[in-house]
Amino acid sequence: MMKKFLLAILMTSQALLTGCAASIQPITTPDNKKGFFVSCNGGTETWASCYSNSTQACGGKYKVIDKSDTSTPTAHGPIVNRSLIIECQQ
Repeated sequence: MMKKFLLAILMTSQALLTGCAASIQPITTPDNKKGFFVSCNGGTETWASCYSNSTQACGGKYKVIDKSDTSTPTAHGPIVNRSLIIECQQ
């Protein structure tokens, strides 16, 4: 019984942490080049992790096309949304 309870807690906490992880979606930029929409939301993600994920997604250099950063205060702390639209450089 205790093992099932601990497993349920572990799976729930993993799902919650995954919700804060970076999201990377491939796009085609207006210049018809390969790019990505990189979302680094939550208190555990930083701009540094957004830039690192961008480098990994492009396999090296990239150009930032757009950058967005918003924070909405709540009773439980701010809801932070960060995103980049990047174009991979060859």
